[in-house]
Amino acid sequence: MESSLISPDWNFAIWAVLICIAGFGFWADTTKIGQRVSGVGIMLVTAMLLGNLGVIPHSAPAYDAVWSFLVPAAVPLLLLKANLRRIIPETGPMLGAYFLGVSGTLIGAVLGLLVLPLNELGPDLAGILSATYIGGSMNFAAVAEALEFKQSTLLTATLAADNVVGTLHILVVVMLPSVAFLRRWIPSPILETSDTAMHDETSVGDEVIPLNLLHICIALTISLSIGAIGYGVANLLAIPNYGILFVTAFTLAIANVFHNQLENLHGAFEIGMLMMFIFFATIGAGADVAVMLDTGGLVFLYASFIIIVHLIVIILGAKLFRFDLAEIVIASLACIGGPVAPAAISAARGWRTLVTPGIMVGILGYAIANFVGVALARLLS
Repeated sequence: MESSLISPDWNFAIWAVLICIAGFGFWADTTKIGQRVSGVGIMLVTAMLLGNLGVIPHSAPAYDAVWSFLVPAAVPLLLLKANLRRIIPETGPMLGAYFLGVSGTLIGAVLGLLVLPLNELGPDLAGILSATYIGGSMNFAAVAEALEFKQSTLLTATLAADNVVGTLHILVVVMLPSVAFLRRWIPSPILETSDTAMHDETSVGDEVIPLNLLHICIALTISLSIGAIGYGVANLLAIPNYGILFVTAFTLAIANVFHNQLENLHGAFEIGMLMMFIFFATIGAGADVAVMLDTGGLVFLYASFIIIVHLIVIILGAKLFRFDLAEIVIASLACIGGPVAPAAISAARGWRTLVTPGIMVGILGYAIANFVGVALARLLS
């Protein structure tokens, strides 16, 4: 049974730690090291250390609340000013980059079976992990159930390995734009534009917009109302896991119908970013290295192999097809982490034009990953 200094049911203490880690991430983004590796990366390492040193638990009701409440509430806050007339032309390249990532995942899954001694469990693991690294963790459980993968010990080990590898993947990917060779090898107008914008923004102190509590209340009311309607529709259609799809669709509709009115609404994006930073703190805290090493060493190697091949394919493909470096970062995050991770990283790095495309391809991954994972497992059996 899990033991930690802060008990899983100490909700106030856990929330205090999560928010403190988020604040540390925001501060880290202002430092030279943070600007190179990103505050999100530093947060993940911090949360992983606290979790694996036994300071905070790997699972807790507070973490469940982040997934079930904060994340769905954050998505509308990040998208309230999403102008589709500008975003739609930019979604095409992101879609191509995303399918590069899908190809890399599938190639890695098949090659891994040839390299590692996974024996008769190989096809099922290939299907489960491929689905996870095409759509996200939501697809893990669905494909495991579809394949009747009911060996509890191995299933737990696979889940632990997936959590650790997924966290490490985020750490690696968010640092790619800081690699000088890649910046030269794969040109990125998006990165150059965001760097210039961030420099200009920090150099003009008298243009800071004051906190407007009325605007924040309006934004939160809109966000939570959209969440209620979106998940209500999903439950009505008996597809509750796809509630985020309806939330995104309704938000985009409102954002574009009432674009002029929402343009002057201040504070929504920043509140959404805070929620997403708390989300990343829970991701790091949930990565249980001990369980992974104890029962899932081989699965960890297989999952790592898939991710490495995925990254090689998407980077080489970006060079070949001339994708933007920022686009392949977000596309890779959409493959491995679903729609939430690309939205958070896009927002944190100042790539606002990639927030909606990242969510869109992430949701596409949710939709196709189950079918791809089950089909691959059956094909390899």
